[in-house]
Amino acid sequence: MGEMKSAWQIAMEKADSLGKVSPEELNNIKYVPEGNKIASQFLQDEKIDLAAELAKSASGEAARYVKKGIDEILIRNITLPHNDEDTRKTNRAMAGLRITKENRKQLDAILVLINNLVNQYQAAIQQTYSEFKKKAEVTIQQASRSVRPQRGDPMSLEQKLQLQLQEEWREVHSSLDAQYEKALDDHRQKIRELS
Repeated sequence: MGEMKSAWQIAMEKADSLGKVSPEELNNIKYVPEGNKIASQFLQDEKIDLAAELAKSASGEAARYVKKGIDEILIRNITLPHNDEDTRKTNRAMAGLRITKENRKQLDAILVLINNLVNQYQAAIQQTYSEFKKKAEVTIQQASRSVRPQRGDPMSLEQKLQLQLQEEWREVHSSLDAQYEKALDDHRQKIRELS
Protein backbone atom coordinates (compact mmCIF):
# COMPACT_ATOMS: atom_id res chain seq x y z
CA MET A 1 0.00 0.00 0.00
CA GLY A 2 1.37 3.43 -0.92
CA GLU A 3 1.96 6.21 1.55
CA MET A 4 -0.67 8.87 2.17
CA LYS A 5 0.10 12.26 0.64
CA SER A 6 -0.72 15.59 2.20
CA ALA A 7 -2.83 18.16 0.40
CA TRP A 8 0.32 20.21 0.00
CA GLN A 9 2.17 17.32 -1.70
CA ILE A 10 -0.76 16.65 -4.00
CA ALA A 11 -1.04 20.33 -4.89
CA MET A 12 2.69 20.51 -5.57
CA GLU A 13 2.52 17.45 -7.83
CA LYS A 14 -0.35 19.00 -9.75
CA ALA A 15 1.56 22.26 -9.97
CA ASP A 16 4.63 20.46 -11.29
CA SER A 17 2.56 18.69 -13.90
CA LEU A 18 1.06 21.98 -15.06
CA GLY A 19 4.36 23.75 -15.32
CA LYS A 20 5.89 26.65 -13.48
CA VAL A 21 3.76 27.99 -10.62
CA SER A 22 4.00 31.62 -9.64
CA PRO A 23 5.02 32.57 -6.09
CA GLU A 24 1.54 34.10 -5.68
CA GLU A 25 -0.12 30.78 -6.50
CA LEU A 26 2.24 28.89 -4.20
CA ASN A 27 1.46 31.26 -1.32
CA ASN A 28 -2.27 30.86 -1.98
CA ILE A 29 -1.95 27.09 -1.93
CA LYS A 30 0.19 27.08 1.19
CA TYR A 31 -1.30 29.79 3.44
CA VAL A 32 -4.95 30.41 2.49
CA PRO A 33 -6.10 27.02 3.89
CA GLU A 34 -4.36 27.89 7.17
CA GLY A 35 -6.46 31.07 7.31
CA ASN A 36 -9.60 29.09 6.47
CA LYS A 37 -8.89 26.80 9.42
CA ILE A 38 -8.32 29.69 11.82
CA ALA A 39 -11.58 31.38 10.75
CA SER A 40 -13.55 28.14 11.12
CA GLN A 41 -12.20 27.67 14.64
CA PHE A 42 -12.97 31.31 15.45
CA LEU A 43 -16.58 30.87 14.32
CA GLN A 44 -17.03 27.71 16.38
CA ASP A 45 -15.21 28.65 19.58
CA GLU A 46 -16.05 31.93 21.34
CA LYS A 47 -12.79 31.72 23.29
CA ILE A 48 -10.56 31.99 20.20
CA ASP A 49 -8.74 35.33 19.98
CA LEU A 50 -8.60 35.98 16.24
CA ALA A 51 -6.01 38.77 16.45
CA ALA A 52 -3.68 36.54 18.47
CA GLU A 53 -4.19 33.58 16.12
CA LEU A 54 -3.47 35.75 13.11
CA ALA A 55 -0.34 37.19 14.74
CA LYS A 56 1.11 33.83 15.69
CA SER A 57 0.17 31.95 12.52
CA ALA A 58 2.24 33.88 10.04
CA SER A 59 4.38 36.91 9.59
CA GLY A 60 5.54 38.94 6.63
CA GLU A 61 4.20 38.01 3.22
CA ALA A 62 2.51 34.82 4.52
CA ALA A 63 0.27 36.87 6.85
CA ARG A 64 -1.45 38.44 3.85
CA TYR A 65 -2.48 35.02 2.53
CA VAL A 66 -3.53 33.71 5.94
CA LYS A 67 -5.68 36.85 6.34
CA LYS A 68 -7.14 36.23 2.88
CA GLY A 69 -8.15 32.71 3.98
CA ILE A 70 -9.69 34.06 7.18
CA ASP A 71 -11.65 36.71 5.29
CA GLU A 72 -12.99 34.12 2.80
CA ILE A 73 -14.58 32.07 5.56
CA LEU A 74 -15.84 35.03 7.58
CA ILE A 75 -17.50 36.66 4.57
CA ARG A 76 -19.06 33.35 3.53
CA ASN A 77 -20.60 33.03 7.00
CA ILE A 78 -22.51 36.30 6.80
CA THR A 79 -25.90 34.85 5.93
CA LEU A 80 -29.60 35.51 6.21
CA PRO A 81 -30.80 34.28 9.60
CA HIS A 82 -32.92 31.15 9.39
CA ASN A 83 -32.19 30.15 12.98
CA ASP A 84 -30.27 31.27 16.06
CA GLU A 85 -27.06 29.56 14.90
CA ASP A 86 -27.10 31.55 11.62
CA THR A 87 -27.48 34.76 13.62
CA ARG A 88 -24.65 33.81 15.98
CA LYS A 89 -22.28 32.93 13.12
CA THR A 90 -23.11 36.09 11.21
CA ASN A 91 -22.44 38.25 14.27
CA ARG A 92 -19.21 36.38 15.00
CA ALA A 93 -18.10 36.71 11.35
CA MET A 94 -18.74 40.44 11.39
CA ALA A 95 -16.76 40.77 14.65
CA GLY A 96 -13.89 38.86 13.04
CA LEU A 97 -13.88 41.11 9.99
CA ARG A 98 -13.54 44.11 12.28
CA ILE A 99 -10.26 42.55 13.39
CA THR A 100 -8.88 41.60 9.97
CA LYS A 101 -9.93 44.56 7.84
CA GLU A 102 -7.88 47.73 7.98
CA ASN A 103 -10.48 50.12 6.58
CA ARG A 104 -12.83 49.84 9.55
CA LYS A 105 -14.82 52.98 8.78
CA GLN A 106 -15.98 51.65 5.41
CA LEU A 107 -16.41 48.16 6.87
CA ASP A 108 -18.61 49.47 9.66
CA ALA A 109 -20.75 51.33 7.12
CA ILE A 110 -21.26 48.10 5.16
CA LEU A 111 -21.97 46.12 8.33
CA VAL A 112 -24.65 48.65 9.30
CA LEU A 113 -26.24 48.09 5.88
CA ILE A 114 -26.09 44.32 6.45
CA ASN A 115 -27.71 44.65 9.88
CA ASN A 116 -30.46 46.81 8.37
CA LEU A 117 -30.96 44.27 5.59
CA VAL A 118 -31.19 41.41 8.10
CA ASN A 119 -33.74 43.35 10.17
CA GLN A 120 -35.80 44.09 7.05
CA TYR A 121 -35.60 40.43 6.05
CA GLN A 122 -36.80 39.24 9.45
CA ALA A 123 -39.68 41.75 9.42
CA ALA A 124 -40.63 40.73 5.88
CA ILE A 125 -40.61 37.03 6.81
CA GLN A 126 -42.77 37.66 9.89
CA GLN A 127 -45.25 39.85 8.04
CA THR A 128 -45.45 37.53 5.04
CA TYR A 129 -45.88 34.49 7.28
CA SER A 130 -48.61 36.19 9.29
CA GLU A 131 -50.53 37.10 6.13
CA PHE A 132 -49.96 33.67 4.63
CA LYS A 133 -51.15 31.94 7.81
CA LYS A 134 -54.39 33.99 7.91
CA LYS A 135 -55.14 33.12 4.27
CA ALA A 136 -54.31 29.47 4.88
CA GLU A 137 -56.65 29.27 7.88
CA VAL A 138 -59.49 30.79 5.85
CA THR A 139 -58.81 28.38 2.97
CA ILE A 140 -58.84 25.37 5.29
CA GLN A 141 -62.03 26.51 7.06
CA GLN A 142 -63.86 27.11 3.77
CA ALA A 143 -62.75 23.80 2.33
CA SER A 144 -63.74 21.78 5.41
CA ARG A 145 -67.23 23.32 5.43
CA SER A 146 -67.87 22.77 1.75
CA VAL A 147 -66.59 19.21 1.25
CA ARG A 148 -67.55 16.07 3.10
CA PRO A 149 -64.84 13.54 3.83
CA GLN A 150 -64.83 10.55 1.50
CA ARG A 151 -64.80 7.05 2.86
CA GLY A 152 -61.58 5.14 2.53
CA ASP A 153 -59.51 8.29 2.04
CA PRO A 154 -56.54 7.91 4.41
CA MET A 155 -55.84 11.63 4.34
CA SER A 156 -58.42 14.22 5.25
CA LEU A 157 -59.02 17.27 3.10
CA GLU A 158 -57.56 19.42 5.87
CA GLN A 159 -54.35 17.37 5.86
CA LYS A 160 -54.10 17.62 2.07
CA LEU A 161 -54.61 21.37 2.20
CA GLN A 162 -52.00 21.71 4.95
CA LEU A 163 -49.46 19.85 2.82
CA GLN A 164 -50.28 22.02 -0.17
CA LEU A 165 -50.02 25.18 1.93
CA GLN A 166 -46.68 24.07 3.39
CA GLU A 167 -45.32 23.70 -0.14
CA GLU A 168 -46.70 27.13 -1.11
CA TRP A 169 -45.05 28.64 1.99
CA ARG A 170 -41.70 27.08 1.04
CA GLU A 171 -41.99 28.71 -2.39
CA VAL A 172 -42.90 32.12 -0.91
CA HIS A 173 -40.07 31.83 1.63
CA SER A 174 -37.57 30.85 -1.09
CA SER A 175 -38.63 33.81 -3.19
CA LEU A 176 -38.06 36.19 -0.27
CA ASP A 177 -34.69 34.56 0.44
CA ALA A 178 -33.62 35.03 -3.17
CA GLN A 179 -34.49 38.74 -3.11
CA TYR A 180 -32.60 39.42 0.10
CA GLU A 181 -29.70 37.11 -0.76
CA LYS A 182 -28.98 39.20 -3.87
CA ALA A 183 -28.64 42.36 -1.76
CA LEU A 184 -26.53 40.50 0.81
CA ASP A 185 -24.21 39.24 -1.96
CA ASP A 186 -23.64 42.84 -3.05
CA HIS A 187 -22.63 43.78 0.51
CA ARG A 188 -20.34 40.76 0.83
CA GLN A 189 -18.63 41.73 -2.43
CA LYS A 190 -18.01 45.24 -1.09
CA ILE A 191 -16.38 43.73 1.99
CA ARG A 192 -14.13 41.56 -0.23
CA GLU A 193 -12.94 44.68 -2.00
CA LEU A 194 -11.86 46.39 1.24
CA SER A 195 -8.26 46.19 2.39
